[in-house]
Amino acid sequence: MNIRESSPVWTFDPLAVPPGAVAQVEWVFASVADLPPAVLPTIVIAGTQPGKTAVLVAGIHGDEYEGIAALWTLAETLKPNDISGRIILLPIAHTAAFGAGTRTSPVDDVNLARVFPGDPDGTITHRLAAHLFTRIVTHADLLIDCHSGGSRLVFVPVSGFYQAGGDIAAQAAEASFRAACYMSLPYLWSLPHRSGVLSYEAARRGIAVTGCEIGGRGGRLESDSCLYVEGIRRVLQAWGILAGTPGEQPAYPTYLDGDWQLAPVAGFLENHVQLGQSVSAGASIAAIRGAFGESLVVMTAPTDGVVMGLRHLCSIGSGEWATCVVQERPL
Repeated sequence: MNIRESSPVWTFDPLAVPPGAVAQVEWVFASVADLPPAVLPTIVIAGTQPGKTAVLVAGIHGDEYEGIAALWTLAETLKPNDISGRIILLPIAHTAAFGAGTRTSPVDDVNLARVFPGDPDGTITHRLAAHLFTRIVTHADLLIDCHSGGSRLVFVPVSGFYQAGGDIAAQAAEASFRAACYMSLPYLWSLPHRSGVLSYEAARRGIAVTGCEIGGRGGRLESDSCLYVEGIRRVLQAWGILAGTPGEQPAYPTYLDGDWQLAPVAGFLENHVQLGQSVSAGASIAAIRGAFGESLVVMTAPTDGVVMGLRHLCSIGSGEWATCVVQERPL
């Protein structure tokens, strides 16, 4: 049975979709004066057997397309007969940012990825975060958050996990690491504990999470979306939500640890390294030039490590993400 709402609806319960049904709903979460109702496109595939709830999210940033296409593929190919529990897919979590092709909202200039669990009385993006988090994510047993470098950056394929400490309990950290491993991407990344990030706020509440990055450069490679599709299917199988066996949990010898380095000045960014390259501490990794081509600053690797990400957009402002050399640590 398929349930499809072609117009926005104010009341919808993704947990009440009957077994064996597939629902596609433009779920209204707010009204703004002189604008159409704000919606969250939601797909629910309810399995024929009881089980856990998985939430798959893409399009938190409006210029990141790899995860969007991957979730559409999954929505087309996953069948209720193969599912125990339910899978909730949010392929374009921030429709306003997607429509503008921007990282932040064109309405209130807020970055959705920094305001979870949201505020139902805040601006439109804060209300979206509250609706998504409270009505959907808090009911999840498993959350997979799909990102990419968008129009400004590019990443190696990396699945992130949270280590125990602070607000992350040991059990949640173990589940996060397991989910990241089953994504089977080339690299693992120890995610920074950053308030407001969807996966971090979910992990704080004991939900198994992995936050992933693949590709970027302002477009989409089919091969990158395929990595997401294949990885997500493996995690769903490992959690017993999707029929089939994921195989052995991959063994990683190392994981990546670190974050982006910020530009000290504005100008024209010129990369000196390649994505995935191993570099030594102190090596030149990028330069920022001024309006006449003069060198304003040379950025160097802060440590021995791997180039996990690069800035694709050449123009850069002071304080923006510029280079990303992170350490490789043994597991």
